[in-house]
Amino acid sequence: MDTIELTLTIPPAEHAPFLAELEAHATGFVQSDTELRAYVPADRWAAVDQKQLEARLAADGHPGALSIRPLEAKNWNAVWEDTLSPVRAGPFLICPASVDPPAVQNDAMVLRIDPEMSFGTGHHATTRLALRLLADTLARGDRVLDVGTGTGVLAIAACRAGADTALGVDPNSNAVRNARENVRRNVGTDCVTVQEGSVEAAPASRYDLVAANITRRVLLELMPALAAHLAPDASLLLSGILQSHRDGFLDAVASHGLHPDAEITEDGWWAGRFSRSPSA
Repeated sequence: MDTIELTLTIPPAEHAPFLAELEAHATGFVQSDTELRAYVPADRWAAVDQKQLEARLAADGHPGALSIRPLEAKNWNAVWEDTLSPVRAGPFLICPASVDPPAVQNDAMVLRIDPEMSFGTGHHATTRLALRLLADTLARGDRVLDVGTGTGVLAIAACRAGADTALGVDPNSNAVRNARENVRRNVGTDCVTVQEGSVEAAPASRYDLVAANITRRVLLELMPALAAHLAPDASLLLSGILQSHRDGFLDAVASHGLHPDAEITEDGWWAGRFSRSPSA
């Protein structure tokens, strides 16, 4: 048993409190118009209070709305294949390798992404938020660092949009293999390199844009290292934070001499672009 999948059959308007409750345990979420799915590593399952979840659902008028199943070495293509639908995020269209982009999206930069063992298909708001911020921030010739690259989607998007180089790092060997395969699927991404590890795997150099779409807990742990990799006029893109945690997160980031330049939200999630404070 590798992962526990929790499915909560509730409408999107009621996702936020359950996202907040499960955020510390889950490594990823999939949201739709009819349900919320959370994926919890088996070694974290003991920390999840199943009875409390069921009681909260019942109190909200959804008795029996929770289903649980163990998954062996979860292949995220199973999630992707539920819809096999391209997803638009800013100027980008994230599309499975087996699906033709719709003609009405001929203005988009198509990113061919198959997730395998990693998150980053665009079906989750945190990925879409990160891509929108990236599109609004990236300048041609930028050097980009994508921390927790997953499928490699942000690094690939950066190079498609004109970055000079993009390095994606991820501590999960399956994610690294998957990201490298996705790089090969995409035309014009010779500038993307993928390495196993976290921020410490990146050369001790500065980047024009550092992006991280991870959980709030991990972002806070990595904040000193993320800030250390920023060039003087660089931008830091952070996604994976619930709207309800925005204020506390901003305070934590400010303690590292960074202030927000832009903020966007979607489906109860928040993402921000940061730069160094003048006095930092």
